[in-house]
Amino acid sequence: MLAYYLYSFAPEQELKEYTKQDLMNLQKVEELFDYCQILEGYITRRGWEFLIEYYGYKRLLEIDKRSGWLSERTDCSLEEYIEWVQYEIESYPDEEINIARDVYFI
Repeated sequence: MLAYYLYSFAPEQELKEYTKQDLMNLQKVEELFDYCQILEGYITRRGWEFLIEYYGYKRLLEIDKRSGWLSERTDCSLEEYIEWVQYEIESYPDEEINIARDVYFI
């Protein structure tokens, strides 16, 4: 699993997974960043690896500036953004957790 969206206030809602195909779409990445900003979207370590490899940090920063998730300020430098992304990667658990089904992916 690379990324997912889960609206926690609706327990009957199924988890929405973002696939590699989804993450190759700029609008979907911006949508995901919007969800992350309000703590309803999650990007796994593998998801970040894919995003960084596919887009690079510079392009991700451009997408993020439109969303306003990690680069809240429009003057966020590339170096600051890389630090934020690295923090996000390190803060994600080693195991990917599918909250909706209580299944662990290793």
